[in-house]
Amino acid sequence: MLELVFSNSFFTFDGKIYQQMIGLFMGCKPSPIGAIVRVYTFERRSVYTDPHYLPVMYGRYVDDAGTVIRNEEFAKQFFDRIAEEDPDSRLAWEIDFPGSEEKFTPFLGTQIRVDGEGQLHHKYYRKPQKKAITLHSRSHHPYRMKVETAKNFYRTAEKSCSSSEFVEESYAIIDDL
Repeated sequence: MLELVFSNSFFTFDGKIYQQMIGLFMGCKPSPIGAIVRVYTFERRSVYTDPHYLPVMYGRYVDDAGTVIRNEEFAKQFFDRIAEEDPDSRLAWEIDFPGSEEKFTPFLGTQIRVDGEGQLHHKYYRKPQKKAITLHSRSHHPYRMKVETAKNFYRTAEKSCSSSEFVEESYAIIDDL
């Protein structure tokens, strides 16, 4: 059944029909689980088999990965080792390594950093957007939905911060939306 799905994915774009040659197209319901399984097989055949590559911490959520690792060069080696397992050579990682102990690294909806004493600091993060699209106050959504959406932004910001200083900074990000 999976072979049928993976080898017969078609989609339309600009009035033309295309066949997805590798994997599934974005928006197809099984795409996320397919991506998770695919990358997991690469991880299993690479970094989990060689203790040299195991970092202090490694986590992945669908296609976003985060790690606590010695240095930028080791991070590149670590992710290159996973990518080498891709027979289609399409797996590419963007490595966002902090230049100093004071800089934060974005991961999912947070920014994280580990200081010189090994203490983890985290705060709210909102990815820069080309368009400032949020739920507009004059949209046709029910009023309660708009209120709860705004409240949820602030709750998320508060819960994702490791200190009150970061909470205020995070609120300022939301205030600018």
